[in-house]
Amino acid sequence: MPTVTEISDRYITEMAQLDPARGERWGVASDPTRLTDYSPAGYAALRALLQRTLDTLAAAAPPADESERLGAGFLADWVAGEAGVIDAGERERALGIITGPATTTRSVFDLMDQSTAEGWRNIAARLRAVPVAMDGYRATLEVGLAEGRPAARRQAIAVADQCATWAGDGDGGWFKGFIAGTTSAGVGAGLRAELENAAREAGNAYGSLATWLREVYVPLATDVDASGDERYQAWARYLLGTELDLDEAYGWGWEELARLEAAKSLECAKILPGASFLEVRQLLMTDPARAVHGVDAYRDWLQAVTDEAIDGLDGREFDIDPRIRRCDVRIPPEGSAAAAYYTSPSEDLVRPGQTWFPTMGRTHFPKWDDVSIVYHEAVPGHHLQGAWIRLVKLTRAQKLGFVSAHGEGWALYSERLMDELGWFRTPDTRLGFLCAHAFRAARVVADIGLHTGRSIPAAAAAIYPGWAGETGRPWTYEGAIDFMVRAGGMDFDKAESEVIRYLSWPSQATAYKLGERTWLAGREAARSAATAAGRPFDLKSWHARALALGPLGLRRLGIELSRI
Repeated sequence: MPTVTEISDRYITEMAQLDPARGERWGVASDPTRLTDYSPAGYAALRALLQRTLDTLAAAAPPADESERLGAGFLADWVAGEAGVIDAGERERALGIITGPATTTRSVFDLMDQSTAEGWRNIAARLRAVPVAMDGYRATLEVGLAEGRPAARRQAIAVADQCATWAGDGDGGWFKGFIAGTTSAGVGAGLRAELENAAREAGNAYGSLATWLREVYVPLATDVDASGDERYQAWARYLLGTELDLDEAYGWGWEELARLEAAKSLECAKILPGASFLEVRQLLMTDPARAVHGVDAYRDWLQAVTDEAIDGLDGREFDIDPRIRRCDVRIPPEGSAAAAYYTSPSEDLVRPGQTWFPTMGRTHFPKWDDVSIVYHEAVPGHHLQGAWIRLVKLTRAQKLGFVSAHGEGWALYSERLMDELGWFRTPDTRLGFLCAHAFRAARVVADIGLHTGRSIPAAAAAIYPGWAGETGRPWTYEGAIDFMVRAGGMDFDKAESEVIRYLSWPSQATAYKLGERTWLAGREAARSAATAAGRPFDLKSWHARALALGPLGLRRLGIELSRI
């Protein structure tokens, strides 16, 4: 009878072999010359692995300790959630600019070793595998069309544009630029020529996919952006680890947004008395003295904010192990979605955690709203949590796994924690923090509203008077973009990228605020228990115990946080 630890180890090993892109992201040893098989046969093999793991877990020996107890529940939920998404037919319509085979395949190269000739030989092999990977992906999309599961036309166009950006003009596009970094010793003329040919083939594969999407898929795609309740709940079980009460979450999202908009108004008055938020935003976005100029200077500034947070919190609010104090800021290539993101350190911690901040072609970078994003993505947010988990006693799957509502909820909680600790030292950056939270509350209502057809309530007009004419009506794509501009203070292009993201990834946008709500409820329960017992509440100790739980879905996380 296998143990939970053995099942967890085997699952990670087998998944990394089956899905090398996922293995690379985890930093787990796997064949560095292969890419993931996104064909119908590849997904069938994935579904078989998931079922085999569930069956083995059901017959496992009883958990031997606390880590196995937590690990068994996590793995069962995680695996069943992904199986449910596959069974709902979501992989046959996987078109999105954040996740999906096209994006995942390109981004795997960002994580590969580029310091040795051997590393570049592996890159050359993977580049040669790109055409087959894209052909397999296309075959899966064709199955979706044949079986009546098309993606939305808007998503197909967005992914086609993204692929065309990376394809370039037939000379390798992004892939050509990537291999231009071959400065390692031992990369001779032969290997360099091999890399150039492989890069050209990879770029052409993305160009071919872009053309097929535009000419074949787009005319057959659906005009319906919404997923509907059933598909939405399948994604929620996977990404949030719970069954959502959609009406409750929708109503709570509006209440939270109203609270945050009131707080934004107070902060705006400190910056430009008597001005509207949009007028204040215009000042913050255009004032040269409030911005960083140039991509290199922007990256350096983001790194300085990251390093300051690590130095300032270590030993005070958290005891940060020296092995995870490093978090590198990177700039992803053009064509990436607008949102910043994080990649975890490798399993052995040799590859550090990294935050990625897209520039969207800009050279002028206002600072007011990025400080909160740094805390979200790095420390005390994703990096602290993701790297901390590597060091505590958990099963292997839990160390490497990720539940969106657990991770994004902690990252949003981290922004609030930094506000509580006084780290937003100017009205500008505190408004940026409030906008980040209003933006996430707006995500809850916009995502549920767009996908499930719920109407816009009267509360919308109370929050945004300009929306008085929208109450009682269903959400629209254009309306959601305007809504995100008002709530988050972002420009139109970034807001549009956000809405396209939501429509390709049902329920994920709710993970931030609903996850934060669970973390806050757990903290308050612990504080109340300490008060009732007549002892002081030690927040630093509570954080350490809470992080040591590892990733869990919201249902389990709420239960576990109430116990610590």
